[in-house]
Amino acid sequence: MKITSITKFLDQPLLSSKLGEKMPLLMSSTALLFATKDIFEKPKDERKKSAIKNIIIMACICSSTILGCKFIRINGEKLINNLSSNEILKKQNAQISKFILENKIESERVKQILNKAKTKFLNPNETDFLLSNINHKKDSSTELINSLFGTKDSVSSKEIFNEISKLSILGFIPVISGIFGGILSDKITNEYTNEKTVNKFKEGFYQFFANIFLCNLGAATFLYTAEKMNQAGIIKSLSAPKKTLAILCGILAVGVVGGSYIANFVSNKIVHPIINKYKKTNYEYQYRKPEAIDIALHTDDIATAGILSGVKWIEPLLPIMYLISGYRAATGYTNKNKKD
Repeated sequence: MKITSITKFLDQPLLSSKLGEKMPLLMSSTALLFATKDIFEKPKDERKKSAIKNIIIMACICSSTILGCKFIRINGEKLINNLSSNEILKKQNAQISKFILENKIESERVKQILNKAKTKFLNPNETDFLLSNINHKKDSSTELINSLFGTKDSVSSKEIFNEISKLSILGFIPVISGIFGGILSDKITNEYTNEKTVNKFKEGFYQFFANIFLCNLGAATFLYTAEKMNQAGIIKSLSAPKKTLAILCGILAVGVVGGSYIANFVSNKIVHPIINKYKKTNYEYQYRKPEAIDIALHTDDIATAGILSGVKWIEPLLPIMYLISGYRAATGYTNKNKKD
């Protein structure tokens, strides 16, 4: 099977739409598994209280994210998948009917695959067979392929700056809802303290700023710089692979490498004093050291790079990746007592 066939399979708009429609179930299931694992890792006498807290936290994160994806719009577009599967199927059926009308199809297998595409997305083998057995020189074939497997338009920094606003909001919702879910769970279990609340806001800021926002900002900034270098003749051509490389470099430089330092600096100089003043506390700032799980959380940045490069099937899975950031904000995680 060709690599191009696998990428075309993943590029199906219908597949992305179906994943988007299943996102609430996928996210809720992941939250349940994560919460259950956390509960049973606690001592037996703490499990009941841990279960209550985890249910409240995960319910806040999942419900807020699901509602946000359903109702929040940026420039008229939902945070995830603007087209429903029914709308996509309607367009696909029109192109399939046109293709069948304009072409003599002798292969029964091709007919079978096209009939399936009227109601369902194709599997990798079906995608490979269809692409290998149609005449790519005909306009009707190009229109069919674009309809079934989408198109990757060349992105610009301006378009990416618009896109990162969606992605940043998508990451902000689990974090802020996690903070308030954590505060609510503390109040219900009689564990509320000012120090815990302060830690939740500090960790929430770190998770959003270091692990989400700065990565998105770095991607757009580096692509903008690459475009200016191309206009100045420093870079001779700016192909799609080069744009993707610029996006990845921005994510790595600004988000992964510099994210922790920048987030700690801003938190120490701005966020921490504001929280102390609002909560009427005087806690000393504790430097938030990056850990292995923080690096692991940057897998969502690779997904972000894919989305900004036109790989849309990853988009519905991002809320699941951001779930961990929301949970760590909810618990007010701090590693001040950990060894370097």
